[in-house]
Amino acid sequence: MLKSLLVLTALSAVLTAQNPSGDLVELDIAVVARDGSAIVDLQQQDFQIKEDGKPVEIKTFTAVSADGLSSDTARQLVLLLDDTLPIAGTPVVQQMAQQILIRARSADEITVVRLHNERDEPFGDLDTALGRISGYRAAAVPLQRRDAAERMFKVMTTVSRQLEAIEHRRKVLACIGGPNVCNVFEPQPQGYSQLWPGWVAAMASSSRANLAVYAIMPVAPGSIVSVAHGLVEFTGGSAFFNTTKFEPFIDNLWREASQYYLAGYWPRTSKRDLHDIEVKVARKGVNVRARTRRG
Repeated sequence: MLKSLLVLTALSAVLTAQNPSGDLVELDIAVVARDGSAIVDLQQQDFQIKEDGKPVEIKTFTAVSADGLSSDTARQLVLLLDDTLPIAGTPVVQQMAQQILIRARSADEITVVRLHNERDEPFGDLDTALGRISGYRAAAVPLQRRDAAERMFKVMTTVSRQLEAIEHRRKVLACIGGPNVCNVFEPQPQGYSQLWPGWVAAMASSSRANLAVYAIMPVAPGSIVSVAHGLVEFTGGSAFFNTTKFEPFIDNLWREASQYYLAGYWPRTSKRDLHDIEVKVARKGVNVRARTRRG
């Protein structure tokens, strides 16, 4: 018995050294050319990943191609409709949501969630999605920036936890609405901001679920919108604003949900709430869509 215990203890020590935190981190990485086309011929050795400034060894690597035509290649997309916009935003949001929806294919899993509607769950068929778009109303709740941010974090966390069971897939949360909802900036933890716990929960759950936020913000032409240091940057999505070229953005959104890479590594043990991630690719002239924060 003592000998068996010693063997198990030694084995445990070896596994702990190989996997210090106990959980494999899996990053979904979309790599696109300047024209928006997907780069699909990269190999594991073309990627370099750093966490908290230190290189990590990639242990698993897969190139994913999903066309949405079968259950094995279904793409996961959640449309989140911001209902704090001015009332005039109702038809605009409905039309944008419908334009995204019509690009879906037969096996794609698409759901619609209205920000402040407690009954909306991130599942349902096409008729349910269309019904929620039709029933969407802007100005259902007055915009209060902190309340809206807290609600966004809560919805992100709930959606991510429900989608986490669908493993090894990139999920897209396409948020249609204002910058104060769809691209909330990272709150400052100094003084323990009231928003910080919700932010950490959203970052942690979205990273485990491989969920990227795409912010679709129909602001007036000429408006200044900052994307840096917000949900889009930290989750590896992209943003649409201040332009009339919506169709190319939709094409890119679906393409990035279709062609991407999954790279897994063992993280180092750390007591930090959040971790910084940096992904580099040995290919010039490309854009990398990968999360830069995880919990």
